[in-house]
Amino acid sequence: MKIRNSILTFLLLITSFYSFACSCSQIKIVNAYSNLEFIGIVEFKTLNEIENSESIYESTYIIKELYKGNKNEKIYINSMKGSSCGFLPEKNSEYLILGYKENDGKTMISFCLVQGNPNKESLSILRKLNKERIEQNITSNLRQITKGEINYNLFEKSVTGIFLYKVHLNSEMKIKEIIPQNENAKKNFNEKIRNELKNKIYYEKNEKEIKLKKEKFTSYIILNWETNYENERIITTSKL
Repeated sequence: MKIRNSILTFLLLITSFYSFACSCSQIKIVNAYSNLEFIGIVEFKTLNEIENSESIYESTYIIKELYKGNKNEKIYINSMKGSSCGFLPEKNSEYLILGYKENDGKTMISFCLVQGNPNKESLSILRKLNKERIEQNITSNLRQITKGEINYNLFEKSVTGIFLYKVHLNSEMKIKEIIPQNENAKKNFNEKIRNELKNKIYYEKNEKEIKLKKEKFTSYIILNWETNYENERIITTSKL
């Protein structure tokens, strides 16, 4: 089976049942850390529709694992009731959720920000990022973009798992410096790999009108090596 190297993504086009009518954009883990305020595995206990709210539900829940955010966040669900993306989590079931803050401070999730059965690599990366508290270092409002597949032939094929690299960007959003962070990354770093990452990965402001004040910006490159990666990257909305 061929070993593939790829930027690990959350694929949010979830379930064949919904895919014909409802699709969601891909969100990379580093982008989620930059742009979303809540990431965690939660078990929903109650769901109550708010009157005159156009299908918004408030919830109570138990946090199983928290990767980013406040454990006391009040989470609301945009159920999108009546649409092709209509969804409500099942009570007493666990989900990996990605939440964003609205202007009024509410943490909101919807169909495209709720996942079940995340793969082990995703959870391993989230735990690593949480342990390192890298959300404090990532410059917010940056979006990471990949131009084609990373050339896996540059890496040791006997090494699998997560490869974590910290990157510093200049004021033009170009990669200025790459710093290996974990053992896999340190074992697989040379001039060819440095150039490959610089040539294939770049960054843009998530919202162009926002002015970033810093002169030096920080983000991360997260690579994952696994067998038959193309067949294992789809996740579904079923409960954990």
